Amino acid sequence: MRVKTNISPAAILRSRGLGDSDRARVFLANEVARLSDPYVPMRQGTLKNTREIAGDGRTVTYPQPYAHYQYTGEVMAGRAPKHYTGKALTYHGAPMRGPNWNKRMLADRKGDLTQSVARFTGGRPK
Repeated sequence: MRVKTNISPAAILRSRGLGDSDRARVFLANEVARLSDPYVPMRQGTLKNTREIAGDGRTVTYPQPYAHYQYTGEVMAGRAPKHYTGKALTYHGAPMRGPNWNKRMLADRKGDLTQSVARFTGGRPK
Protein backbone atom coordinates (compact mmCIF):
# COMPACT_ATOMS: atom_id res chain seq x y z
CA MET A 1 0.00 0.00 0.00
CA ARG A 2 1.26 3.45 -0.88
CA VAL A 3 0.08 6.69 0.61
CA LYS A 4 1.04 9.94 -0.98
CA THR A 5 0.42 13.22 0.81
CA ASN A 6 0.74 16.73 -0.39
CA ILE A 7 0.96 18.77 2.80
CA SER A 8 2.32 22.29 2.86
CA PRO A 9 3.24 23.25 6.45
CA ALA A 10 3.87 26.85 5.37
CA ALA A 11 0.35 27.12 3.94
CA ILE A 12 -1.17 25.67 7.11
CA LEU A 13 0.77 28.07 9.33
CA ARG A 14 -0.09 31.02 7.09
CA SER A 15 -3.81 30.15 7.16
CA ARG A 16 -3.72 30.31 10.98
CA GLY A 17 -1.91 33.66 11.04
CA LEU A 18 1.44 32.09 11.88
CA GLY A 19 4.65 31.63 9.90
CA ASP A 20 5.30 34.48 7.48
CA SER A 21 2.07 36.23 8.48
CA ASP A 22 1.92 38.73 11.35
CA ARG A 23 -1.85 38.34 11.84
CA ALA A 24 -1.61 36.22 14.99
CA ARG A 25 1.07 38.44 16.54
CA VAL A 26 -0.97 41.58 15.83
CA PHE A 27 -4.04 39.89 17.33
CA LEU A 28 -2.02 38.93 20.43
CA ALA A 29 -0.74 42.51 20.84
CA ASN A 30 -4.27 43.89 20.54
CA GLU A 31 -5.57 41.37 23.08
CA VAL A 32 -2.77 42.23 25.53
CA ALA A 33 -3.57 45.94 25.15
CA ARG A 34 -7.32 45.33 25.51
CA LEU A 35 -6.97 43.13 28.59
CA SER A 36 -4.40 45.51 30.14
CA ASP A 37 -6.67 48.57 29.83
CA PRO A 38 -8.32 48.17 33.27
CA TYR A 39 -4.86 47.91 34.87
CA VAL A 40 -3.25 51.00 33.26
CA PRO A 41 -3.12 54.06 35.56
CA MET A 42 -5.78 56.59 34.65
CA ARG A 43 -6.63 60.03 35.89
CA GLN A 44 -7.81 61.64 32.66
CA GLY A 45 -7.19 58.63 30.40
CA THR A 46 -4.33 60.05 28.34
CA LEU A 47 -1.82 57.31 29.15
CA LYS A 48 -4.32 54.52 28.63
CA ASN A 49 -5.81 55.96 25.44
CA THR A 50 -2.58 56.84 23.61
CA ARG A 51 -1.06 53.37 23.49
CA GLU A 52 0.49 52.39 20.18
CA ILE A 53 0.64 48.89 18.74
CA ALA A 54 3.38 48.28 16.17
CA GLY A 55 2.18 47.29 12.70
CA ASP A 56 3.88 43.91 13.02
CA GLY A 57 2.46 43.39 16.54
CA ARG A 58 5.86 43.14 18.24
CA THR A 59 5.36 45.99 20.71
CA VAL A 60 2.68 47.81 22.66
CA THR A 61 4.02 51.26 23.57
CA TYR A 62 2.71 53.93 25.89
CA PRO A 63 4.43 57.05 24.45
CA GLN A 64 3.67 59.58 27.18
CA PRO A 65 6.77 61.08 28.85
CA TYR A 66 5.55 59.98 32.29
CA ALA A 67 4.73 56.38 31.26
CA HIS A 68 7.96 54.88 32.63
CA TYR A 69 7.60 56.21 36.14
CA GLN A 70 3.91 55.28 36.17
CA TYR A 71 4.95 51.76 35.17
CA THR A 72 7.65 51.50 37.85
CA GLY A 73 5.35 52.98 40.51
CA GLU A 74 7.92 55.25 42.18
CA VAL A 75 7.85 59.00 42.72
CA MET A 76 10.53 60.91 40.81
CA ALA A 77 12.04 64.18 42.05
CA GLY A 78 14.76 66.73 41.34
CA ARG A 79 15.85 68.50 38.21
CA ALA A 80 16.68 66.71 34.99
CA PRO A 81 17.90 64.08 35.13
CA LYS A 82 15.30 63.17 37.72
CA HIS A 83 15.85 60.38 40.17
CA TYR A 84 13.59 57.90 41.92
CA THR A 85 12.84 58.70 45.56
CA GLY A 86 11.80 55.21 46.64
CA LYS A 87 8.31 56.43 47.59
CA ALA A 88 5.40 54.57 46.05
CA LEU A 89 2.98 56.40 43.77
CA THR A 90 -0.70 56.44 44.62
CA TYR A 91 -3.08 55.64 41.77
CA HIS A 92 -6.66 56.63 41.03
CA GLY A 93 -8.60 53.39 40.69
CA ALA A 94 -6.15 51.40 42.80
CA PRO A 95 -5.69 48.54 43.55
CA MET A 96 -6.72 47.46 40.03
CA ARG A 97 -4.87 50.30 38.30
CA GLY A 98 -1.22 50.65 39.14
CA PRO A 99 2.37 49.77 38.30
CA ASN A 100 3.52 46.82 36.18
CA TRP A 101 0.11 46.66 34.54
CA ASN A 102 1.03 44.07 31.91
CA LYS A 103 2.48 41.65 34.46
CA ARG A 104 -0.51 42.01 36.75
CA MET A 105 -2.90 41.51 33.84
CA LEU A 106 -1.08 38.31 32.87
CA ALA A 107 -1.28 37.02 36.43
CA ASP A 108 -5.04 37.62 36.47
CA ARG A 109 -6.08 36.97 32.84
CA LYS A 110 -3.52 34.59 31.33
CA GLY A 111 -6.19 31.95 30.69
CA ASP A 112 -8.44 34.43 28.86
CA LEU A 113 -5.54 35.57 26.71
CA THR A 114 -4.55 31.99 25.89
CA GLN A 115 -8.11 31.07 24.96
CA SER A 116 -8.65 34.04 22.67
CA VAL A 117 -5.37 33.51 20.80
CA ALA A 118 -6.07 29.78 20.49
CA ARG A 119 -9.52 30.54 19.07
CA PHE A 120 -8.02 33.03 16.62
CA THR A 121 -5.40 30.58 15.36
CA GLY A 122 -7.76 27.60 15.28
CA GLY A 123 -5.99 25.75 18.06
CA ARG A 124 -6.92 24.58 21.52
CA PRO A 125 -5.64 26.14 24.76
CA LYS A 126 -3.69 23.95 27.16
